Amino acid sequence: MEHKIEYGPAFSLLSIRIGEGEKITAEAGAMVSMDGAVNIETKMRGGLGGALKRSLLGGESFFMNHYTGTGEVTLASSVPGDIKHVPMVGNTLFVQSGSFICSVGDIEVDTKFGGAKTFFSGEGLFLLKISGTGDLFLSSYGAMTERELPAGQELKVDTGHMVAFDEDVQYNVKAVGGLKSTLLSGEGLVASFTGPGKVIMQTRSLSSFIGLLTTRMKSK
Repeated sequence: MEHKIEYGPAFSLLSIRIGEGEKITAEAGAMVSMDGAVNIETKMRGGLGGALKRSLLGGESFFMNHYTGTGEVTLASSVPGDIKHVPMVGNTLFVQSGSFICSVGDIEVDTKFGGAKTFFSGEGLFLLKISGTGDLFLSSYGAMTERELPAGQELKVDTGHMVAFDEDVQYNVKAVGGLKSTLLSGEGLVASFTGPGKVIMQTRSLSSFIGLLTTRMKSK
């Protein structure tokens, strides 16, 4: 499989050239174009139960598109931002809802209950659990930046800027500081990650942008 990411980090476009026997599994609505020799099949991945769980609990599309044949497929996110290639070698990533764009290979996309900590962080009760071997492509709102945390090192991230993190990373949600800072700083709660492992962040927060637009619309 050959791939190329262009026009990033603001308006990234992913091009994948697939050959015989290869298959791209992509989020519904992500396709920009495809060659005439490429075939597309839309179906529920993981059966009715798996599709319902991803849709109702994980915030993803009920259906996924599967591309086979030979030729080029181009894909893009629904919001302005970056696309990142993440090689998977039997590991597991937890990913925020909406950041999965496509995968190639033996990769499973499921949902995982995040407990009350994800509810209070504003990111919902469920995260996507992506595991397997192959090539994973994630999208973001804004550019993506990655931090590799050594064992015991803590990193605090605004919950709206979280994209993905390794399964081995310890994850918790806590106040940004004292009561005054939590109420008045505009930050509220942050996600606290403790290594070892990788954390991927995005430079912009979609929820903050939506909040800004809502405030401006109400003021008018």
